[in-house]
Amino acid sequence: MKKITLVIFAVVVSISAGLSQVNNIYVAPTPNTAPGTSGNRGPNGGAGHTVMRAMYNVPASNLTPISTSTAISSFGFALTNTLQTGPASGTLTVYLQNTSSSTYTNGTTWTTAGMTQVYTGTYTIPTGSVATNVDFTFPSNFAYTGGALNVAYEYTAAVTAGGVAIYQCFVDAAASGATGAAATVVAPTLATTAFRPLFRFGTPNTYTNEISIEHLASPGKFPQTFGTPVVVMADVRNNSNITKTNFPVGLSVTGVNTFTNVQFIGSLAPGAVTTVTFASYPASTQGVNTVSVGLLSDENNANNTVVKSQSITCDVWSYNVPGAAGSYTAGVGFGAGTGIISSQFQTPVASTLISVRIAISTDANNTSKPAYGVLLNAAGAVIAQTNTLTISPGMLGTFQNFVFTTPQSLTSGTTYYTGYAQQAVSGSTYYPIGTQTPAVNPNNYFTHPLAGGANNPLTTNFGYFGIEPMFTSTCSSVGVKLNELIANTISVYPNPAVNGKSTVAGLEGTNTITVYNMLGQAVLTLTSDKETVSIDLINQPVGNYLVKITDSNKATKTVKIINQ
Repeated sequence: MKKITLVIFAVVVSISAGLSQVNNIYVAPTPNTAPGTSGNRGPNGGAGHTVMRAMYNVPASNLTPISTSTAISSFGFALTNTLQTGPASGTLTVYLQNTSSSTYTNGTTWTTAGMTQVYTGTYTIPTGSVATNVDFTFPSNFAYTGGALNVAYEYTAAVTAGGVAIYQCFVDAAASGATGAAATVVAPTLATTAFRPLFRFGTPNTYTNEISIEHLASPGKFPQTFGTPVVVMADVRNNSNITKTNFPVGLSVTGVNTFTNVQFIGSLAPGAVTTVTFASYPASTQGVNTVSVGLLSDENNANNTVVKSQSITCDVWSYNVPGAAGSYTAGVGFGAGTGIISSQFQTPVASTLISVRIAISTDANNTSKPAYGVLLNAAGAVIAQTNTLTISPGMLGTFQNFVFTTPQSLTSGTTYYTGYAQQAVSGSTYYPIGTQTPAVNPNNYFTHPLAGGANNPLTTNFGYFGIEPMFTSTCSSVGVKLNELIANTISVYPNPAVNGKSTVAGLEGTNTITVYNMLGQAVLTLTSDKETVSIDLINQPVGNYLVKITDSNKATKTVKIINQ
């Protein structure tokens, strides 16, 4: 299980030592599927890191994007927290070595035998109010031959600070290196570790026509009850070494709703990122859409398209994409501490929030722990609290609906936060919030003190959190009877069925779908943990039928369909 580290800063900037050209930067590993943080895996600027040494093996599987490159021109780190006090600086020396081994073999003995010194210079530990990427450009390129790399770095401080900097790290499958630090200017004792920093490798940029879609921003679930169209935005980066002008970016929506739009970017400098906002598309039909943002063919087509699944629901909003039922198993929380994990959102119209659906992780330590949901305002103050549940074994790995004692009136265009409050339980360490790792970091989650307070953005990608606000509904289907605590909004389409076939969409968790004829006889029963399920009435007489959906909490929804 992973423990959340409160992170204060959300904006990421990049600084570089001796940068003389635009580089392509590759993060190893990509994607980062097991994130974490540490102040002991890189030079942290503190008095305990007067001398710091580290050696790691980076397997070929971490370096796939640059496997065909012939040169590496820079090396760097990703810091999630910079120094709050400073300055702190010293000399950093970096070594690289091509290797056929994808395991670490040097033990705890510091050695750079056979390695190439690729960089030495002053490293000033970043200070300020932003998370930071730090890259060190080599005076001459390192000849990378493909495969694995051995990496070593040594830092000797000249000036130390009272605090420490924090590096983004991940857990490798086995011991991947050795590291150590000392408070005095002596060689530190090294210890093997499976927890290493994310490394940033740069290669010389020869692209003159290379654009990428960095992120597609749009809700994973959007409520039709808002009565507004859906907004889609995308971050576009110029990876070329020249300015690109007047190029198109296209949006395509397919599924139960269809829509296309093209926007042109007038000018984008090398390395720059801009956000494109497309014309909004109408949420006219409930069901599942595929949202795609794409670019014209260029020198690297692998990053030209980002695709996201999206549900048009009746009354549920979330960043979560549909189709992830049963996958919110990874536990994230405060361990033995307390706090709130929240999802930031705005409603496009005045609306009424009635509850929040929250995924409970499969961490067995959650059992018998209290759980409740909260609503916070833009300043992070708690303005409403839900009922309190005691987590039972049957709730592990499922969504639970937490209902606000009084429905909450929300103002249009105003920032709110809703999420899960973790209380301290004597002698217990637990990680209650369920997450699942997406292809693209949603980057819209926050932590707060248990009583409310500062909105601390999570800069580490823990994946999609199972947090889904639910609103009062002004939409419905013919023959629908909705249990107040039903897991989420479900739709059946097409209705009437086409050639006897319809689709049940919007499912989450495990559901039982039973189709009854007008005599009350069950003609079809299915159990599924999928987002969408097909029902086939081709062998049934024409006429009206009732489709009853029952989730794992015994909440039900019944929809009348016509078989013709």
